[in-house]
Amino acid sequence: MIALTGANGYVGRALAAELAGRGLATRGLVRSPAPGANQARFELDQPIADGALAGVETLIHAAHDFRPAREPDLRRVNLDGSRRLLEAAQRAGVRRIVFVSSLAAFDGAASVYGRLKRDLERDVQAIGGVSVRPGTVYGGAGGGLFAGLERVARVAPVLPDFGPRARIRLVHVDDLKRVVARLIELPADATPPILPVAHPDEFTLREILVTLPRGARKPARFVPAPAGLALAGLRALEAAGLTPPFRSDSLIGLLHGNPAPGLAPEVLGIRLRRFGAPGA
Repeated sequence: MIALTGANGYVGRALAAELAGRGLATRGLVRSPAPGANQARFELDQPIADGALAGVETLIHAAHDFRPAREPDLRRVNLDGSRRLLEAAQRAGVRRIVFVSSLAAFDGAASVYGRLKRDLERDVQAIGGVSVRPGTVYGGAGGGLFAGLERVARVAPVLPDFGPRARIRLVHVDDLKRVVARLIELPADATPPILPVAHPDEFTLREILVTLPRGARKPARFVPAPAGLALAGLRALEAAGLTPPFRSDSLIGLLHGNPAPGLAPEVLGIRLRRFGAPGA
């Protein structure tokens, strides 16, 4: 039995479908379990429900709550909640932990998201688990940061050009789900504690935005956007209680990415497709 947090999210749905397609029994740990589905209630800011991890051999933790606006609240919900989950997994005798982290997680990360994920990676490693670090995930039904970029491309009359500093490394959701499925097939001692998963080639934000659909609108028009000014504008919107399609912390992550992510075009025997290549 494999328990999967965030099974109703963008990455979680893809992982659940991949595991089910391989004939593996899964239990989704979600906020709102569907009637008749093999799901249990799970929220990061709530105690773990009795029986949620009963009989589970592998836990894949892919849930993250972006709703809190302030860093202390983000850490209380996501870091403290994840630690409760890990403790419950140990009590329940779960033998393997796979944490879906992020390429934004590294020592010295500038973004709140990256620092939080890095802290939890250390906890996972301390109990013998594996942290998977995907790049920006794209493809499939859409979601996450890439979905935010698509919304910007559709509605904005002009698009921002942050210059060469804002760079993104990507992984297709189909490649990511296959890597995770392959990971849990391998012996626990045959995998590294941290596994980066993204194609080594990186792209500027402009290079990505220009590829995104704009419907019947005219081709994309770009204007230079000083990163500091854009960051201040996003923070002002967030301080006013608004939710911009692109979070200020995400921009920080793009401007201050991992300088040594340790990427390879093939991970655990899975060849990663390059963004923009045919079929990608």
